[in-house]
Amino acid sequence: MSKQPLKVCMITPHYPPEFGWYGPGRDAMELAEELSQRGCHIEVIACAEKLTPGETFQDGIKVIRTDWRSHGHERGLVAHSLPQSRVLMNINLASWNAFLKASESTEFDIVDVTSFSAECLIPALMADCPVVGRVYDSPPEFLSRELELIGDSGFKFEKLISNSLHSLSEICMNTIGAVGDKKVSGKGIERRNYSLDTNLFSPDGPLAIDTKGRPALLVHSSIQSDKYKTLVSQIVTRVKKEVPELWLTIVAHDIFSESSESEMKTALAQSGIECDMVINHVMARLLMPGLWRNSVCGLILDWKSLAPYAVLEPLACGRPIVVEEECSDLGFLSSKEFMHQPGDFSVDAVATKLIELLKDDGLNKKLGTEARQYILANHCRKTNADKVIKAYEESIEGFKLSHRKEKIERMQKTLDQCRSISAGLDQWLYDLLFVRSFRFRVSHWLKKFRKNEVPTRK
Repeated sequence: MSKQPLKVCMITPHYPPEFGWYGPGRDAMELAEELSQRGCHIEVIACAEKLTPGETFQDGIKVIRTDWRSHGHERGLVAHSLPQSRVLMNINLASWNAFLKASESTEFDIVDVTSFSAECLIPALMADCPVVGRVYDSPPEFLSRELELIGDSGFKFEKLISNSLHSLSEICMNTIGAVGDKKVSGKGIERRNYSLDTNLFSPDGPLAIDTKGRPALLVHSSIQSDKYKTLVSQIVTRVKKEVPELWLTIVAHDIFSESSESEMKTALAQSGIECDMVINHVMARLLMPGLWRNSVCGLILDWKSLAPYAVLEPLACGRPIVVEEECSDLGFLSSKEFMHQPGDFSVDAVATKLIELLKDDGLNKKLGTEARQYILANHCRKTNADKVIKAYEESIEGFKLSHRKEKIERMQKTLDQCRSISAGLDQWLYDLLFVRSFRFRVSHWLKKFRKNEVPTRK
């Protein structure tokens, strides 16, 4: 008898195209598409970028977008005193509400959670099906920006909440997979790499443009800031002295305007960057596989918000690259022999390596082949999907066999975390009153003085 297709609910803060095509959300999308192609029923719950929550279908996958900004009062006590915790809890509340509503019409076999706080808590407490989680080396870029913009409240209680939410996630999940994060370790934690469609990003396939037989260099970078505008101009000028017939394509991920290509090229030319083609953020997604096939090699700058796919995509297409390493951690790669990361990242060092790659066909082919083989062995989404399905099936079987004692122990650990939060809440309220209330501070010091007062009479 054939197996019934798995019904999977994916809960992830970020799911493309909203908030961009990179980071953990892109990994979730790659897996969702692959599982869907294998016949699984997939429903995704993710944050809406704009105030337009709702349901859509993307490549046959139901995507439920949640409004994560409207929970709680903007001028409330929690909003001002625990702002980061409020954002995380808003995201959780929105996803939990959406999950409960989705569960009314679909009986899921498994819940797959991208875990940053306690997203898995409500699905786990429902205990209808097992919950598996993926822990990443960094949060989604939009969430990082949001938390950085808000800043740290300075209260110890906020850090306690963050730590408690992480602990609750580990307690509640049946299986944990660490994606690109070598710091996460422990019993039962499976290591996995970011996933990429290696059929789409491949050395074989249609080209995006006609480079007229000239050696092509692709620069993927921000271009609006003076720092990178100057850096790109200096590097390209240096390379063109040795390779005058160079075809230069610039993919500028910080250009969102609908200006024509000629207008963008004119603007760059005024800054000293003469390029043959410039692609803005909107068009890049559609053209990237063909643009990398067009290119001999690439230069990746200012790519923190594009990690890790700004690096994985050219390597999958068999193109060696020069990378600004200090811009983002390359820990998601177990091998870097096919890339070049100059320590000082000087103009001469970068230009010298690019010239070598543009001129030495043998070296270029060798590095490109190694890069392609590495991606197929480590980041192919088909291989990763095999591992994910195996983890799903093992979790489902383990869930059926789980004993009452194990469930009681898990709930006991959850209660321990709740007690810790309760104790921290008491201290936070005391600290908050001390900061906000002059009368409370006077009362505090009077009580302390009386407690420490030494009697002078018998």
